[in-house]
Amino acid sequence: MIQIHRLLQLQKLDTEIDEKKKRLGDVLKAQNEPQALQTTRKKAETVTSDLKTWIGKHTELTLEIEGVVTKTKSSEERLYSGEVTKPKELAELQAEVEALGRRKMLLEDEVRQAFGKMEAAEEGKITLDEELETAVSSWDSQSAHLKAEQNKLALSLHKLMQTRKAKAAIINAASMKEYDHLRKQKNGLAVAGLRVNMCLGCRTTVSANKAREVDEGHVVYCGGCGRLLGSV
Repeated sequence: MIQIHRLLQLQKLDTEIDEKKKRLGDVLKAQNEPQALQTTRKKAETVTSDLKTWIGKHTELTLEIEGVVTKTKSSEERLYSGEVTKPKELAELQAEVEALGRRKMLLEDEVRQAFGKMEAAEEGKITLDEELETAVSSWDSQSAHLKAEQNKLALSLHKLMQTRKAKAAIINAASMKEYDHLRKQKNGLAVAGLRVNMCLGCRTTVSANKAREVDEGHVVYCGGCGRLLGSV
């Protein structure tokens, strides 16, 4: 004989277990680092890399200018020292000094551009570092809450499964077979509650005679959804 009252109790447990398992899955999925945080982190890494590049470029250009200045000074000293007297050599030295001057001007333009890029990267880094710090702090807080909920759900599920095991142990094999069959067929809900002549599984109204049979503990199936009915 189908033990409808015990199956209804088991169904309530299984419904709660199913809900908590679903929530646990959602909580575990939600613990993956959000896309927005990943994007902010990537932007911060990119601007940090850009800043490093422009600092290196600025340093490289500054050193090159220093080299040009040193070489210009040396060439000018030779040009005006009186040691070089041949017109051709003097012309070559003069041309070299002028070329070095032009090179210095070009390098100074590049230094200014590099400095501008470096400043922009520094400002961008400050902004993105602040955004990242805020995003990480928010995520850490959210993640901690999710982890706490995960632990709470896991503990609750463990207790519910222990209770279910005890409840299922006192239900006869025929009842469990029918229950398991309906659970598979009816999306996890084998036994629907009946309240004021209404099936809570599909909202179908049942006859007064059937409702009375349910109240008396008889096996009654809902004419609308085919589930077992239990009085609640």
